[in-house]
This record gives sequence, C-alpha cells and structure tokens, in this order.
Amino acid sequence: MDDDARERAEQRTLLMPRRDQGSELRPGHALQEFVIDKLLGVGGYSCVYRARDTRLDRTVAIKEYLPATLAARHPDGSVGPRLPRFQAFYDKGLEGFLNEARLLGSFDHPSLVKVWRFWSENGTAYMVMPFYEGITLKKWLHDLGAPPSERWLRDLSEPLMAALGAMHEQRCYHRDVAPDNILMLYDRAAPGSYLEQRPRPVLLDFGAARRVIGDATQQLTAILKSGYSPVEQYEGEESLRQGPWTDVYALCAVLYTAVAGKPPSSSVARVVRDDMPPAAQAAQGPRGRYSASFLAAIDAGLRVRPEQRPQTMAALRALMDAPVAPHVAMPAAAPGAAPAPSRAQLWWAIVVLAMLAAAVAAWLLVR
Repeated sequence: MDDDARERAEQRTLLMPRRDQGSELRPGHALQEFVIDKLLGVGGYSCVYRARDTRLDRTVAIKEYLPATLAARHPDGSVGPRLPRFQAFYDKGLEGFLNEARLLGSFDHPSLVKVWRFWSENGTAYMVMPFYEGITLKKWLHDLGAPPSERWLRDLSEPLMAALGAMHEQRCYHRDVAPDNILMLYDRAAPGSYLEQRPRPVLLDFGAARRVIGDATQQLTAILKSGYSPVEQYEGEESLRQGPWTDVYALCAVLYTAVAGKPPSSSVARVVRDDMPPAAQAAQGPRGRYSASFLAAIDAGLRVRPEQRPQTMAALRALMDAPVAPHVAMPAAAPGAAPAPSRAQLWWAIVVLAMLAAAVAAWLLVR
C-alpha cells in the first residue's frame, strides 16, 4: 500500500467516534480551581462535566472543546488533532468555541446560558457555566402527552422572546432555536409534578449563534434543523439575508410543534408547494383552546418568505394580542386539481435548487 492510500485508510478509521476509549476527563482531575466530579454528556465537538469550584464552594458545569472525529487526548493530558491535515479544521473549531464563550459572557439574561469564565489550556479550551437542573422542552412535551395550554405557552415564549430580543439588539442571532435546545428548569422541592410548574426556559447550544457586523449577515454558515430552520439558512446569498426574522421563524416553529404535536414541514419543501396546515387547523385539543390571535401570530412567524414575517420579537409579541381579520373563503378548486404554482413560487423553487446544489458542492469540498 502506498503512503497516500495508507493515510486515507488511517483517516477513515480515525473519523470513527472514539468516545469509547475514555477520552473524557476523569473524576478528581483539576482544572485551575475546579475539580471534575463526573461526565454529564458528550457531543460532536465537546464534553460537559459537573465540577466543584473550590474557591467559591459551588457546583458548576464545565464545557471542554473536544471534537470526537478530529482530536485526541495525548498521554500528557493535552488535546490536539489526530492527523496533521486536521489542524486547520481543529483550529477553526477552537476559535468558534472561544467565540461562543465570549458571546455568552457578554449577555446577562435569565433565559440565556451564562458563562462565568473561559480560558485556553492544554491545546484546547474550557468554559465555566452555572450547573442547571432540568429537562429539555422536547422531553417536557413528550412527558406531558397533551398540548399545553395557551397560558403556559405564553409564559414560555415571553422570556424566550425577551432573551432573543436582547441578542438581536447586539446584532447577534441564535439560529438554532428548537425544543431540544430549550432547557426547562424546575424546582425539585416544589410539591406536585414538575409538569405543573410555571416554565423557566433557558436557551442552549449557542454553537450556531453569530454576532454580525455591518452587512455581513450573508456570510453566516448554514446551520440546518429540518422543521425549525427557515429557508434563508439553506444558503448565504444577499437576497436571503438572515436576521431577527430567522429566530422568529424558529421560535414559531417551536410553538407550532407544541400546539400541533409535530414540527412544521421543512421550509425548503414549502417553497415548492406549501400544503402545511395553518396552526388554527393543526392545533390539537378542544376547539377554542387557543385564541385566534395567538395562532395567527404563529402562522405569521412561519411564513416562508423572510420579508413577510414579523421582523422582530417585539412585532411577534404584538401580533399575539392583535385582532384577527375574519377569514375570507376562496373559491374551491376542481376536485383533484392541484393549484398551479405562481411565478413567485417557481422563482423560489429555482433559488432553493441552487441552494441545495451549493450545499452539496460545499460538502464535497470539505470531505
């Protein structure tokens, strides 16, 4: 086997996940004034630990940059890329990790994860955060087993809109709002089930968040989650710039999931043919469970075209209490006849196909 073929074979092997080799830090390991208690979880790019702050005598969470497929922990405890050709990707990820920590450290809102401290060490980086006890909104909705009330959803969305609005004022967009990225805090000592407590949401996973300077919005990386990512996140052309309306779509997709029991259709599919039932039709539970204004606000935030949505969180909040105009019935189409796509729909379909082609080309380049 020649050297190039051997290296390619080794690279394919190294790209397999290596969490089973115990690359995480062990209990008792000291990082600055923090002592690791246990591993809480692992992701594609990091490990999260519960640790003890020996100076302030409190429990904290520590996130360590450790991309499973790119990096390995060496015998001396340092972390580095598995192969020299991974160095540029590893460094780029490390830079993004530090930017995430710096970004979160600049905000102070109860529904945004707070970073108390971050630093680089051992070839990698760490961020120290409060230790939150809770479950994700995804699990909460699953455990509830029925659509939550409008009052509960308003109590959920209000702090989230305020938190996202605070980010947007600094030209920063989360871009990954989804039920599995919303942590529901609860009081273990409170009587009754945690499902009955008033929601205390905290936004998680700011790896996709970006602060935008000037008109650099179109330079943002594509971060995609089917059902929750609006169409402008599928490419980076100036005609489809991202902004506060991008998070408006994702938050309304979360609310749609809660009332309908399933996520919205993919925004890309809706560009070609939008047959997704509006929230007023998809909402589960007895008729009248949700006000017309609340459901209309969800539908407005889920419009495919970015310029047709509420452009800010404040505008979305106002729509939730705005009077709704009576619905005017349209003439029925002939049985079995599909409506012909408009020129605007055909144009958007062409745009989406170009997006997908660009995304496939970019994926092939980084393979």
